[in-house]
Amino acid sequence: MNYINWFPGHMAKALREIKEKQNIVDCFIVLLDSRVPLSSYNEDFDLIAPNKPRLFIFSKSDYANLNRVNQIIKKFNNKNDKCIVVNLKQNSSKIKILKALNSILKSKKEKDQKKGLLKPRLRCFVIGMPNVGKSTLINLLSNSKKTKVANFAGTTKSLQWINANDIQLLDTPGILMPKLTDQENALKLIACGLIKQEVINDKEFVYQISDILNKIDSTKFNELDYVYQESEIGKYNELVKYARKYGFLSKNKEPNIDKVLTILRNKILNIKNITWD
Repeated sequence: MNYINWFPGHMAKALREIKEKQNIVDCFIVLLDSRVPLSSYNEDFDLIAPNKPRLFIFSKSDYANLNRVNQIIKKFNNKNDKCIVVNLKQNSSKIKILKALNSILKSKKEKDQKKGLLKPRLRCFVIGMPNVGKSTLINLLSNSKKTKVANFAGTTKSLQWINANDIQLLDTPGILMPKLTDQENALKLIACGLIKQEVINDKEFVYQISDILNKIDSTKFNELDYVYQESEIGKYNELVKYARKYGFLSKNKEPNIDKVLTILRNKILNIKNITWD
């Protein structure tokens, strides 16, 4: 398998700017994808402002295995930070998020009010990997569509402040690790759309991610209508069977393997009730 890595220039620039501006913010909102709650956490964020409170928001709960997520969030719980699991497409998530933010920022508000600021303006950085839901979160909290939302990585390219009542939110580009040393984690991130699909071809992706899926939840192959095989020859033979079963054939009646790989890739990207970590 070719080495997977994706760290375009705008990510490095955004990370520098976040470090430079960290002294002006009161709280960090860290977005994590509930399907990859460990793999989608960039530990570089720990070094930016370790003493400032953080709200960890585990997004896309409608796609995840919530039992597994609830086990994992124990890793992030501590006396300074809070964790919540939400589906950002539901309006009820807004109440849950604001309640958590107000709890975290309560002491800051009280200090500002003692200084004579009746309506203190609180500032939060919204950070996370690409396509975890940062722009969706900001649009939800601000009741607007000021930030671009798309179902692929790399939409936001620069920092921008958005007002959400008495909270200012800084939308930041998704930032990956400069080097993805764990290639299995990199594959998981591709499977959840946090890394652009183009960095790996369909054959390598389907073959490698099926090995991971077999370890995590082999029952998911029923949804894919695909029988897992460990060997490369076995995998190819299953693709041939799939093509013949559903009529994906070329003009000379040969199995169209590329078509099958594309279909399986898309099915894998849309698997529900799964947490890859």
